[in-house]
Amino acid sequence: MKYKHFKPLVHNFTHSFMGGCNFHDGRFIFEDVYDLAIKRSGQKVIIQWLPKTEHQDTELTKRVKESIRFYQQWLPKMAKGLGVSIDNLVEYQTEVYLTKTRQINVRAIALDDRGKRYEYFVWV
Repeated sequence: MKYKHFKPLVHNFTHSFMGGCNFHDGRFIFEDVYDLAIKRSGQKVIIQWLPKTEHQDTELTKRVKESIRFYQQWLPKMAKGLGVSIDNLVEYQTEVYLTKTRQINVRAIALDDRGKRYEYFVWV
């Protein structure tokens, strides 16, 4: 296994989830997440991928929670395709928040079993 492949996994997975191809029930998922981030005025919207949990942010819409469940099933498959195992990722989350200049930031943050931290801004 090559730990260096966690970088594309973490970045590309977050990009896919927050990107324009993730459309569910008549709306893009990022629209719901962005609306919540704007409502919170700087407080982060956090989507927890690992450790896997059924208890996501209570303010996320049903549409977003359904998409999260689908993507949680896809994460190990994407990792396997990149030659890595999510068993070696201790933590992984996506943060979405509004900056003081009213820009939406999306950041992917992960930690592997060696203690290495992966942190990437994702521009979608």
